[in-house]
Amino acid sequence: MELLSYDFVQRGILTGLMVGVASAIAGVFLILRRMAFLGAGLSHAAFGGIAISMLLGVDPFILTALFTLLVGNIVQLITSNRRVPGDAAIALVFSGGVALAVLVLGVAKGFSEYLFGYLFGNILMVTRSELILVSISFFLVLLFFAIFYRKLVLLTFSEEIAKLRDVKIGLMNHMLVSVASLVIVLSIKAVGIILASSMIVVPALTALLIASSFRSAVVIAAVVSAFSVILGIALAFYYDLPPSGAIVGGMIAVFGAAFLKRVLSS
Repeated sequence: MELLSYDFVQRGILTGLMVGVASAIAGVFLILRRMAFLGAGLSHAAFGGIAISMLLGVDPFILTALFTLLVGNIVQLITSNRRVPGDAAIALVFSGGVALAVLVLGVAKGFSEYLFGYLFGNILMVTRSELILVSISFFLVLLFFAIFYRKLVLLTFSEEIAKLRDVKIGLMNHMLVSVASLVIVLSIKAVGIILASSMIVVPALTALLIASSFRSAVVIAAVVSAFSVILGIALAFYYDLPPSGAIVGGMIAVFGAAFLKRVLSS
C-alpha cells in the first residue's frame, strides 16, 4: 500500500497495466501468425521517429506513433507481394530505423541524456499528459480487438476460411500491423526501445504454453503481463532497480515457470 501513496507510482502502474494488457493481447495474434519478430523490427524503426521528433522539437509520442504506423504498413505492403520474405522486410526496417536515428542524432547534438530514457524506458517518470495519451491508445486497441475479434481469429488460423467468410484479408492485415505499431510505441515508454518487443512476445508465449483455448490464451497473457508489471514496479521501487529490466525479468521468470511445468507434465 505504501507504493500507492505516491502519484508517480500510481501513474506508472496504470500505464504499465494498460501497456501490458494491450501488448499481451496483440502478442497472441502476432505469435500465432509467426510475426513475433515484427515487434523487434518496429521498436527499432521507432527509434528513427523518436530521433526526428527530437530534431523538430515536437511531441515524441504522436510523431513516433505516426512514423511507426507508416513503417509497419510499408512492411506489410512489401510482404503482401510475396517477393520479399517477411523476416527480410522486418530486418530491413530494423536496420533502416536505427540508421536514420544515428544520422539524425549526429546532426542534432546534445540529446544523449534525453535519448537514454527512450532506449531503456522509465515507467515511473510518466507524466499526466502521457498517461492520458496512453489511456486513449489503450482503449482504441481494445476497441479494435473487440470489434474484429472473430475475423482476426479466422485470419490467424486459416486465410482460406477467412476468404470464404468474406473477410478482407489485406485490410485486416494492415489494421493488425497498425495496432501492433501503436502497441510498440506504448511499450517504448514503459520499457524502452531495446525491451519493447518483450512486452508483446513473452506474456503471449507463456500463455500459449499453458492455455487450453485461444480465448484463454488471450486472458492468461493479459494476466501474466499485468502481474509482471506490478511485480517489476514493486521490485524497482524497493530495491532501486531499473523498472524496465524488473518488469521484463518478471515476465521471463513466469515463462520459465510455465515452461518447466509443461516439461515436467509431459
